[in-house]
Amino acid sequence: MKSSIAFLAALIPGAFAFAPSSKPAFTARTQPLYDAVPLANGAMSFDRVCREWRCKYTGNKADSESLEAIAKAVDEYLPKIKAVSDNVTVNRLVCGSCLDFKLMMTVPLDDFGPWEEKGFEPEGDFLEKIKAIEGVSQVETQTITNMEI
Repeated sequence: MKSSIAFLAALIPGAFAFAPSSKPAFTARTQPLYDAVPLANGAMSFDRVCREWRCKYTGNKADSESLEAIAKAVDEYLPKIKAVSDNVTVNRLVCGSCLDFKLMMTVPLDDFGPWEEKGFEPEGDFLEKIKAIEGVSQVETQTITNMEI
């Protein structure tokens, strides 16, 4: 009995870590920052747009020279990419089995039009740089919505 009480007494302080707080862990946004564009008969909407740059690389992801060269190009252009919007998010995706490399820049809807008018700078220079890398192929771009849900 004493050991059961001691065991429960030891557990109780840790249990408070799972108790509800007086402050919510997150708050739902009641008003979107930007006017959302409806899709699918109103079943979904978006207020952020993504520009994706993608290509194929060669070799094993752990020691691929073409993937290393792409990474160096990303490092070179990242400050310019992050300057396109105060609210840009940049994601890098690498698939080791299908040899895909993707760079995804997502901006608020209000910032997308001006960026598009500038040709998605520095897209042209970045794509030319990676096209020149030996082992890089299928260099493509795509504009898509990208919403965190």
